[in-house]
Amino acid sequence: MFLGVGCATYRQAPLDEPFVQKALASPDTHVVRMAVAELRHPVLSPVVLDLGDGLSPDEAAVLAVVTNPQLRVMRAGRGIAEAQLIAAGILPNPQLAASADFPVDDTTGASTALGLGLSLDLGGFLSRPAERAAARAGLAQVTLDIAWQEWLVAQATRQQAYNTVFLERQVALAREQEEALQENLRVLTEARKRRLVTQTDRAAAEAAFLQARATRLDLEVQRDTTRQGLLRLLGFPPTANLRLQPTGIPFAVHLDLQANEADTPARPAVAIDTTIIPLLSVFSADTLVAHLERSRLDLVALRYGYESQDASLRAAILRQFPSLNIGLNGARDTGRLLTLGPALSIGLPFFDRNQGEIAVASATREQLRQTYVARLFEARSLVDILLQQLADVQQQLHTAEAAARAQRTLVQTYGAAFRRGDADVLTYYTARTDLIAAELTVVQLRQALANLVVALETATGERIHIP
Repeated sequence: MFLGVGCATYRQAPLDEPFVQKALASPDTHVVRMAVAELRHPVLSPVVLDLGDGLSPDEAAVLAVVTNPQLRVMRAGRGIAEAQLIAAGILPNPQLAASADFPVDDTTGASTALGLGLSLDLGGFLSRPAERAAARAGLAQVTLDIAWQEWLVAQATRQQAYNTVFLERQVALAREQEEALQENLRVLTEARKRRLVTQTDRAAAEAAFLQARATRLDLEVQRDTTRQGLLRLLGFPPTANLRLQPTGIPFAVHLDLQANEADTPARPAVAIDTTIIPLLSVFSADTLVAHLERSRLDLVALRYGYESQDASLRAAILRQFPSLNIGLNGARDTGRLLTLGPALSIGLPFFDRNQGEIAVASATREQLRQTYVARLFEARSLVDILLQQLADVQQQLHTAEAAARAQRTLVQTYGAAFRRGDADVLTYYTARTDLIAAELTVVQLRQALANLVVALETATGERIHIP
């Protein structure tokens, strides 16, 4: 009866249509909200998910960790490492042997000879501690690898949320530019009818208008593509109605939808704020690189992987010793004589001394050592590159913001002159168009700056808090 204690039973898990449809359905809001609030991650913090006021980038990042389909696959794979740890801790079963020898053509009255033996392989006990150590470190590696992939997905989601908001700003500016150039074309068309401008001027205005329309359409395609990428990372269907919060975006540009002047068409003005930009100068390569080996979860996972492989090598070396079985045999011969005594069997390592497994384990351990060094080198190089790119984009942004402020002053000057009758409408609209183009450049550079900050966070494995 004891043989059936603790035995596993088979349960069906069909890959059928109901399972697929349930797995592909949108996640339950209540379940997701609880999972997001109870998230346990080395880097990411749990958040209170409130979809009523839109999804913030931080909420989207944590939500993706819970709902992303690929991460669910990886988390399911953790069970394999847990099973390997269980397998490494199981002791070998004792072996029970029985035999019977029946007399054939007996003329002496001999009885049936019986034999019973119980033995145990001691080799499993010898390598068991090293195997368990390898399995424990392997489980830790898998756990940290999953956490690293969750971090990468969270950062990719945060970046997609940033880009979606910035592209919304660019689309709004491009639409304003298109409308301004359309008005400029209308003015020049009327002026051409009065022979106040040449056909070349009118054709140039039309070409500028069509180029602005093409720019707006291209930005709308980029926005929609980015939005679809965000939904895919979140595990939401493409038709999901997702509203993003414009708050919490580093270096964000806010649009003022109030009219600038009562007698001119209303247009949004970009609020330029440069007070946050110099704070990036406090980042240094030495400070960030010093924390890499602790903050990057993939590097910590590699160290556990090396530890696991080192223990596997020790186990392989221990398994090179000859197999040893000890036991106890009892027998009754044909003369009904009972015997009882120990039994011992040992393998003779003439050919197989486990040299193949030892060589593979040793080479794998060395490969992991070199992999760790290469990964650390790449991480340090990437941090240096990103810091240089941040410095370059900051300089470009300072120049672009200064140009936008100067152009805004020029537009205000032309606007006042136009209302006094000292400037023509063509000059005024041309200046306005140039202002929108300058502000569009500012938005794009701020988007690039935000993306670089996300990339730097990803490369260092920790959040960078910007006031």
